[in-house]
Amino acid sequence: MAEIWVANASPVIILAKAGCLELLTGLAEKVLVPGTVVSEIMSGPRTDPARQVLERGWGERVYPKSIPDRLL
Repeated sequence: MAEIWVANASPVIILAKAGCLELLTGLAEKVLVPGTVVSEIMSGPRTDPARQVLERGWGERVYPKSIPDRLL
């Protein structure tokens, strides 16, 4: 079974600043980045490493229509 992780903004921002995003991609077969997380990161400065990696296509963007109550 494939390891699929859903990334939150904070770990992406911190690991990108540390130059260690490969820790996420090395442990998970696929890293999903929800649209709200993309928006949060992209609202940061252009020089932010997390924004730069997203601009280069890092992670798989997902835009869920709804989130089941059991996951909230």
